[in-house]
Parts: sequence; C-alpha cells; structure tokens
Amino acid sequence: MWIVLRVVLATIGFLIRQRARGRAPQLDLFFEGTPYYERVHKAKQGIVGFTIGMARRSPTWIRLHAESRLDRWFKRLGVANEVQTGDEAFDRTVYVTCDHPFVAQLLTESAELRAAILAAFDAGYTRVWFDGATVSIEREARLGPDARDLHLLKTLWKTSRRLEAPVPSRARDPFLWKALVVEGVIWSLLGYAIGAGIELIAHDGDVHLFPSQIWKLGLTVAAIAFVILVGVVVVWMRGSSRGHRVIVESAVLLLLGLPAASVQLVGDTNRALDDASALSLAREIVDCEVRDHRGRRGRRSYSYRLHLAPDARAEGPRLPRTIQVEKALCDAAVPGATAAIDVAPGRWGIPWIRRIRVGDRTWDSPL
Repeated sequence: MWIVLRVVLATIGFLIRQRARGRAPQLDLFFEGTPYYERVHKAKQGIVGFTIGMARRSPTWIRLHAESRLDRWFKRLGVANEVQTGDEAFDRTVYVTCDHPFVAQLLTESAELRAAILAAFDAGYTRVWFDGATVSIEREARLGPDARDLHLLKTLWKTSRRLEAPVPSRARDPFLWKALVVEGVIWSLLGYAIGAGIELIAHDGDVHLFPSQIWKLGLTVAAIAFVILVGVVVVWMRGSSRGHRVIVESAVLLLLGLPAASVQLVGDTNRALDDASALSLAREIVDCEVRDHRGRRGRRSYSYRLHLAPDARAEGPRLPRTIQVEKALCDAAVPGATAAIDVAPGRWGIPWIRRIRVGDRTWDSPL
C-alpha cells in the first residue's frame, strides 16, 4: 500500500509541475476597450505588488527578467546560451529565457518590442512573460495598477502582435520538452519523498533491525544520485537560455527530496526484492514500554517499545534489545512470554522483520 501511495504522489508531483504552467487567467477588466486581468498581491502589511496581463498568443513560453550576475556567470561558463539581439542596452539589461528561433528573430528585428520591454523594466517591473495565451508584467508596489501601468502593458500587447503570426513547423523550441521532462522527473522524486515522510509519520513499528544501516546506504545512494542527476541535467540543458534555471531548481529540489527518497527506496527494494526464506527467532519478552509524547498545543501521541531478554545463543542474526511495535502487539505482550520474530536477510544484506507474533496477535511488515 505504501509503495502505491508513493508512486501516486510521484505521479501527482509530475502532473502538478506540468499543469502549473497552463492556468489561464480570467480577462474580466477593460482598458481602452482591451480586456485584461489584474492580480494584486497582498501580505499582512497590505499590498506588496501586482500582476497585469492581456491576451496574446505565442508559439512558446517566453520569460524576460533583469539580467543578473548569476545569469552572466552561467553564460561565461557556456551553460546558458541567451538570445543576443545586437541592441546593446537591451542585451545588457534583459535576460530572455526562450530558445525558440522565431522569438529570437522577432526580438532582433522589432526595435519597438525591445523598447516596450525596456520601458517596463525602467518603470520598476521585475518580470515580463508570455505563457502562450497572455502577455503579463509583474512588479512590487504598495498600490494597485493605475493608467500608466496599463498603458505600458498595452504597448507591450501591441508591439508583440507578430507573435501570433504563423510559425513554420520546422521552427520550434529545441529545449522546451527537455526542460519539461527534467522538471517533471525532479518533482516526481519530491512527491516520492513526501510519500516517504508520510509513511515515517504514520508507521509505528520498526521494519529493519538496524535502521541506521538503511540510512547509511540510502544517503550514500542519494549523494551518488545527486552528482549523476545534476550532471545529466547540465549536459542535457547546456546551451539553453533556461538551462541554468533548470539546473539550479533541480539541484535545490534534489537536495530537499533525494535523501528521503533514496533512504526509502533502499528500504523498499531491500524488502520487496528479497525472496529468501525468513528465519524464525524466539525471544523472551521483558516488558512493553508505553511512551507518552506531548506535542504543540497539548497534543499527545504514544509509542510502544518491546523489550527483549538477551539471548546467549549465537545462531541467527543479532536482534536489538528493543523493537518499536504497534499498540496491538504491546497490548498482547506479557513479561516472560515469547515473541516469535521472522527475520529475512534483505536484498542488500540488511536484515528486516517480516513478521512478529506475540500471543494471538500478529504483525506483518507493510510493503
């Protein structure tokens, strides 16, 4: 069940990343007869900025922002390859995130479009973008948009009309689908990691005899996978204007999600791929300890630890003296009684508990 949940969450992460780009705003306002939308961004202190946009079809997504030192550094490394129009002021000020040859041609040929974009940045806007259906501009502000803002937007809308012209089928964005695939895979890993976190919170019992072995191998796998995945993204996205953005986003998300995902994956495969017979071990129960945990706002939770007597016999894998179990097993535990513990060797050589029987209660490891 838990593996299915993590796969579902990974799929949801992939779909969320793809669908997040396609939310069409409602154009329910008008400026000089042209419909537009307005989103005012608020915080506790009041208005902190706004976004406004008008309908404008485009052959691909186009993102423009003020060129930063990081952008220039990646360009010098050759990782990022941005459109250069020959307009020194525009090329120095604006970073164009788009690899579509038609967009590069239009920006190079249209001085009026470049001037409209520069005017927006000069007026304090931080982003200009085309999402395939609209042209939008965004800025920080303590007040909502006024007529001057809407005039800037409408100038951009007018000067970008050539984006709606028919584009030859051979002219396409060579890196668009690569970026979508990379981002989808990375967000899938993050979804899998979230599923691992949910299982860790919801699951009460120990599965592996010594969880530290799973963590050690899992973190090693995570470190190797991080280097490989980031390296693949760098090679695959090299030469794209959006390459360094995808690389940085991927690295951050991998740092957040890959450790948990790798530890969980090692644990899952160690059990799921283990087809060896389990060894049944009998140990005397000393007692079962109930621990009371108090959280924030007075919330209480309990954990249950089965304490086992030491066994001087050398056969079989070494069992820990304490195993965290579920409440049902703890309720059935009687000092002096016997706990039957089925231990499997594990696909990666890390022994795990397949089943525990205490009295008439049985616990089976979840898969």
